Amino acid sequence: MRGEGFGLSDLEGGMVEVIAIDGGDGVPPEPNWRSIFGRIADREAAAAYWRGIISEMRSAEKLAVANAHSIKRLVVAYVTYDISAREVLKSGPVIKAKKSGVPTYNPWWTTMSNAASHAQALEKELCVSPRDRGAGAKVEKRARGTTGADRYLKQRG
Repeated sequence: MRGEGFGLSDLEGGMVEVIAIDGGDGVPPEPNWRSIFGRIADREAAAAYWRGIISEMRSAEKLAVANAHSIKRLVVAYVTYDISAREVLKSGPVIKAKKSGVPTYNPWWTTMSNAASHAQALEKELCVSPRDRGAGAKVEKRARGTTGADRYLKQRG
């Protein structure tokens, strides 16, 4: 049947009991920044932003694996903002159009502005900024269940 587990004992005519195994600490895996950013400096910045956001969300008890894609988009917005800001610093927010020579907004300025807007929205969604930190609910950690082996092992700690 669709959606049910399938194992070797199914082939042998027996029933399979699927047991859920709790695990992990709720930390989403870090994306492969090499597939997103070409420059080493941008990949290093992305990794640093990722670690900082994960740390902030963990300490605020807001971290969940379900937030992985939103955190990734936030990191991309941060790095895109940095790249765009560097380019705007080189040539300024207003440049002459190539064909007409008429002053126009630098395309990097528009990209920088859009990245800032995306980052601000994602920070609010993830409750990352100090102002929004108290707004979101804390992620509940499920207590680890006891096993038969726990009765025989010494408790440490």
